Amino acid sequence: MQKVMSVSLLYQEVTKMLSPKLDKIQRSIISIHRDLFDESPSSMKLQKLCYYAQGYALAEGNELFPDDFQAWQHGPVVYDLYTKYQDYQWRQIDADVDEPDNANYEFLRDIVSAYGRYDGAALSTMTHRDKPWIEARGDLDESAGSNALITKGSLKEFFSSKLRTHG
Repeated sequence: MQKVMSVSLLYQEVTKMLSPKLDKIQRSIISIHRDLFDESPSSMKLQKLCYYAQGYALAEGNELFPDDFQAWQHGPVVYDLYTKYQDYQWRQIDADVDEPDNANYEFLRDIVSAYGRYDGAALSTMTHRDKPWIEARGDLDESAGSNALITKGSLKEFFSSKLRTHG
């Protein structure tokens, strides 16, 4: 008997296993970035914008997506988002994307406005100073590879602290 894939599983396979929520958020971030800066982000920059969006959302009690970040050498990365855009390497993502997610539009626009002016390398350097990335990596050298999990709890705690300190 042949098994039929559910629509959800088929969708995840097509999107390289991104959760539907992360897929919607990352497409929104790309669209907003294009609107604000007249260019698309690179894959690295997109990763870091998703990291900051998720961190601040968690601090406000709202999880944007269930996918987890890993503490890679160049900063936080969601593996499946990496595989989706890995062929772009350092180039801008030119994939077609939908209109931004209306439910999170203002929030995401604020994140992209604040952090989108930096390139991927600068954002990577910034995340290397963040407690969630540092703690997940432990004693590893900054240049060492890692797939250590950055917990949502550490993101929430760190970004809650930033909001308390900086408003």
